[in-house]
Amino acid sequence: MVGATEVTPNIEPFLCGNNFDVGEDGGLKVDDHMHTSVSDIYAAGDICTASWQPSPVWQQMRLWTQARQMGWYAAKCMAAATLGQSTDMDFSFELFAHVVLPGKYHTWG
Repeated sequence: MVGATEVTPNIEPFLCGNNFDVGEDGGLKVDDHMHTSVSDIYAAGDICTASWQPSPVWQQMRLWTQARQMGWYAAKCMAAATLGQSTDMDFSFELFAHVVLPGKYHTWG
């Protein structure tokens, strides 16, 4: 498992000697089971780029909430693969909502 906690994907330490597919935004491309292009390597959170066809109401934002959901889902996918089972994409990737409190983070006027 490859993980990171940066808003800009910091993939440089993982590239040497590996042949990862990299997304346009600089993240390691992952499929709908969080697999990278390198066999048996998963990625989740800010370091990865979701390269599956997303739900029309979900988009990758590289926020800690999505990183946590991706990490949990990647662990679920790894466990299922180890047991020879399949798993469906989690509801976390069907809908994304983010609330910003106006007044606290924006300057009005």
